[in-house]
Amino acid sequence: MVTEALLGLLLLGLLLAFLNKKPKDLPPGVWGWPVVGSLPAKDTFVGDQAKKLRMKYGDIITWRTGTRIFIYLCNYNLIKSAFANPDLQDRPDFYSIDLFTEFFKYGLFNGNGRVWQNSRRLAMRHLKDLGMGKSIMEDFMQREAQSLVADFKKHTGVAQPLPWSINVAVLNVIWKLVSNRRYDVDDVEIQNFNKMITSAFADLQGPVIWFDLIPEVVKFVPNFVNKLTGVANMHEKAQEIKHFMLRIIKEHQSTLDPANPRDYIDAYLAEMEAQKNDPESTLSIQDLWMATADLFIAGTETISSTMRWAILYFAKYPDVQAKAQRELDSVVPRDTLPSLSDIPRLPYLEALTQEIHRVVSITPLGIPHFAHKDTKLAGYSIPKGAVVIPHQECCHTDPQYWDNPERFYPERFIDENGKFFIKKDGFLPFSVGRRICPGESLARMELFFFYAGLLQNFTFSLPAGVHASTEKNPEIRLVNLPEQYDIIIKNRS
Repeated sequence: MVTEALLGLLLLGLLLAFLNKKPKDLPPGVWGWPVVGSLPAKDTFVGDQAKKLRMKYGDIITWRTGTRIFIYLCNYNLIKSAFANPDLQDRPDFYSIDLFTEFFKYGLFNGNGRVWQNSRRLAMRHLKDLGMGKSIMEDFMQREAQSLVADFKKHTGVAQPLPWSINVAVLNVIWKLVSNRRYDVDDVEIQNFNKMITSAFADLQGPVIWFDLIPEVVKFVPNFVNKLTGVANMHEKAQEIKHFMLRIIKEHQSTLDPANPRDYIDAYLAEMEAQKNDPESTLSIQDLWMATADLFIAGTETISSTMRWAILYFAKYPDVQAKAQRELDSVVPRDTLPSLSDIPRLPYLEALTQEIHRVVSITPLGIPHFAHKDTKLAGYSIPKGAVVIPHQECCHTDPQYWDNPERFYPERFIDENGKFFIKKDGFLPFSVGRRICPGESLARMELFFFYAGLLQNFTFSLPAGVHASTEKNPEIRLVNLPEQYDIIIKNRS
């Protein structure tokens, strides 16, 4: 009996040693214990901990968490080099994300391989045809900005949270491209849809992430654990999003004119029909509903939260706010929104937009990539299955790229001739490489018109004696969200 017990312990030890075996030539960093690895400290943002590891190990860091090997990249050139590597283009098999795509690698965000390439290529082509980033969207954007201003005028003079119409304006831009529709601020359907999206987004930052760190055990997790960790609830929400999207797609199918697509869904359906006999085609209804959901999930919370950050910075830095307002007043009449052709004459507004992107770093750790085969990066070995994390916030606060990076200073994007310039090195709010955010040009247009409309019509200030914090919430892992704050909206005379 003793012999069997000792033999069992020996085998267990050998198994743990095998599981804890460290691949050769990894970047330096922390490895930890078998199975659990080196867990992040409680109540501390993992990105801040990675910054501390950078001080010890350098710009490329190995940090094994659970059984996952994470490679953190804390340098812009490293990120650019990694994301140009075709072996580092995939998305990881995170349970929390795959749950929403029914464990298929489809869609614009979570897709891989040829399925992702075809879906992205189609989306970029048709969204550009429909006006993304082009002047044909200008009238719609201006009308949406005017609607936003009109709603803000109902909330002036009293300290209160920012109006819900921010979310509606952002959602309407996406709805216009995806399904050629818009909603009023008090429409129940868009309120429910927004709750559905934001709730699903919040769930991704809950206990389910532990399933991402030790994927080997997921198939053995009993149902009661799924309920305790919220996984069962997440699955229900994922199905709710799916059925909502499928209903919209079905409506399009019943009225589709392939020769005259009205929106992205029409264009996709028409292309899918045209390719139905092509054995190389990867287009499908499943990919379409996932890609459509991706556009909302990725483009709603990020832009609306960026706007909330912006208004907070307007209020905390009244001199910056006034300078942007003076510039706008010098270019267009107060009752006229600027057009895209006015952008070259509004360098400070452009610089202000860029600086907000930099200081906020709305996706601090960027979107993870995945090594689908063994590869090399900066002389180190990146093993198959490693998750590569671009530390965007680290780049945005790196003195190597920015003088006095903790200072909020839009002028850093103004050259000696008073012209706006986009500083490339160290700046990647929309990522970089082949998987750069497909909605970058759309986001820039939205923010230009929305900021211009709000600054033309209102002055934002904090209530007397209130110091609203610009510190990031350490409990939020995916997106830097501002804390809830009250603001005073005052009509400009």
